[in-house]
Amino acid sequence: MKRAIKIILTAALCVSILMGLIVSANGSAASIYLMAVNDRPMEMTAENMPMWAGGALYVPYTMLSSRVTTINLGVSAQYNSTRRTVLVSSGQQGVVFDLQANSAYDIQNNPLDVHAVVRNSMVFLPIGWICGYFGNINYSLTPTPYGTLVRVTNSAVVLTDQEYVGAASSQLADNYNRYLASIQPPATPAPTPRPTAAPSVPTPVPTPAATPTPAPSEPLPGENAEVSLAYRWGNHGAEVAESLENANLRALFLFSPDELPDNDDAVRRLIAVGHTVGLTLSGETAEDCLTQAEEGSALLAAIARYPLMVVEAPALDESGQDALRQAGYILWVTQVDAGYYGSASAVMRALSTRSANLVELTCDEAGLSLSQYLWNSMTTAKCTVRQAVPPLLASLTG
Repeated sequence: MKRAIKIILTAALCVSILMGLIVSANGSAASIYLMAVNDRPMEMTAENMPMWAGGALYVPYTMLSSRVTTINLGVSAQYNSTRRTVLVSSGQQGVVFDLQANSAYDIQNNPLDVHAVVRNSMVFLPIGWICGYFGNINYSLTPTPYGTLVRVTNSAVVLTDQEYVGAASSQLADNYNRYLASIQPPATPAPTPRPTAAPSVPTPVPTPAATPTPAPSEPLPGENAEVSLAYRWGNHGAEVAESLENANLRALFLFSPDELPDNDDAVRRLIAVGHTVGLTLSGETAEDCLTQAEEGSALLAAIARYPLMVVEAPALDESGQDALRQAGYILWVTQVDAGYYGSASAVMRALSTRSANLVELTCDEAGLSLSQYLWNSMTTAKCTVRQAVPPLLASLTG
């Protein structure tokens, strides 16, 4: 029996090695890294693909962001665009990566011998170091026919790496094909042959030639995508709202409960011109979020007689989000956080043309600037912008 098991394991190892050699020999997927967090795949693009630096594997910090993955790993990453820092925290421990100083320190300000890497406006973190520092998450590398799968997991993971590769094969293939299409260079036109001298013969009357059919153009990134916009409130919120209205657009504006009392006039104005107002709940448990929602609901009713329906709870896992739904709230679940991509072109490449896209931005200076370019890009790509009203979100996120 033991001999049979040993033979099976040896054969499986040989197949795995052979698959890796085939992929490397073809050159099509040898340097491609796909991503997953627990049992959920992440979209891989040219901007956020994991990479090696100094002998360490670096992954986009979005793999640790529950805002992006909607999974609470117990270790979370948050990017501060104003300070240009990334905070990675487990609640008890924390590490701040300072991008301007190219340094890192813990929450007691003790320096750490580690640093982040920035590529294409995306911040990458050394995942092996982070797993060792916090101790409650792990990462693995698994060869697949479409590249190497980088998977970050915690104790809530259900499938083993090999089981996941088998179960998510079609999703991995779709991601791989979309990536190849996004980096495909435009076709080089064939050179025009030089004319040669014609023999001296009578010139016949020319026959009208058929008009050549132009070659189909490559689709624009995000072309014909359906998009809904949400903005986290900030010091440029009034300017963002005015710019939206000038473009004949309406969006969802998200406030924390603490921000409502100091922005009562702004809340009333947003509601008066037709925007949707909701709350960002920062609690890490369903009970905390429900308490925040009740407080925010009372404030909205007092400020503008406005019923709270839409909430965002980025720190909650699926069971926590379900508790909010059962309490009658409709969830905004960010699918594309524009701040993580840093440019309008990168955001457009992240849009899916096969489903609705819930895109979140911030009402700070960077978000205002990015919005202008993004709206122009969406217009050029003939995107459909649908306001994030409760009935729409209920149909998309439950």
